[in-house]
Amino acid sequence: MRIGVPRALSFFRFHPAWKTFFKELGAEMVVSPPTNRTTLEAGKSYALPENCLPLKLFFGHVHSLIGEVDALLVPSIHRLAHGSTNCANLIGLPDILKSLMPDLPPLISPDIDMSEGGRAVWKMVLKEGGRFSRNPLLLRDATQAAWADYLRARAAMLERRLTPAGFDGLDEKQPSNNSGLIVAVVGHPYNLYDPFINHNLLTRLERLGINYLTPESLGPWPTTDYWTFEYELVGAARLALARGDVVGCISVAAFGCGADAVMLEEVQKLTAKAGIPMMNLILDEHSGEAGLVTRIEAFVDMLKWREKADG
Repeated sequence: MRIGVPRALSFFRFHPAWKTFFKELGAEMVVSPPTNRTTLEAGKSYALPENCLPLKLFFGHVHSLIGEVDALLVPSIHRLAHGSTNCANLIGLPDILKSLMPDLPPLISPDIDMSEGGRAVWKMVLKEGGRFSRNPLLLRDATQAAWADYLRARAAMLERRLTPAGFDGLDEKQPSNNSGLIVAVVGHPYNLYDPFINHNLLTRLERLGINYLTPESLGPWPTTDYWTFEYELVGAARLALARGDVVGCISVAAFGCGADAVMLEEVQKLTAKAGIPMMNLILDEHSGEAGLVTRIEAFVDMLKWREKADG
């Protein structure tokens, strides 16, 4: 059985676990190709005008898998910790997809609510894994192997040997030896690690001599203080500023995300209190590469000037 995984949204957090889980059950995972202009245009044809860019891209990635797979993995992610909640679009994603795309293959749509503990997880495993095997021991082994690979990927991200962009093969790399200025880059993984929508932001920072820190390399997540996926903005900014060696902060958010708009104000307050320069990058389908590159280069030049003046 071929299971399609859109290279968008929760892919950048859970793919190592799902890949191992279904492999252990004898299924083949098929990941949609990297984002390009065709992906975006296809997604826009299904989306509503008020939908955010990551959601439009998700529709485009789903579209690229139609006719290529036997089923699609589209989880409904409610909570990753007790007391937290998630974006309404991510909770209702399977239903949104069904209402907009009538030509879909069957959906595998597990309800993920980690706040209910192991019993809820096991119930989910039995329900979704039952499509492939009725053997509870096989399902248990597949779940344990998936969890182990998920933790291994998290540890590699924390040590900066891996970014979610490398999830296809889990190819680990040596930590960067860049001794340049340290800048926190905060945002959701689907905005940070998709080079198409952010115009190769992280690569550009490396070329400018910046040693960047993303939420995955800063510390554990999620937090229960905010919506689950808002950790990548506020929680990561707090951890970065607590280090004492971060000289700047870049926030990356999608236009039209109401939750991000609220959280960015909190990040601005934190950086202002710490006396750390901050730049907001708001992404949408109309974002021009030239303007974004100019802003990045000007921000880095300003950080280097400050460092030289202080030194």
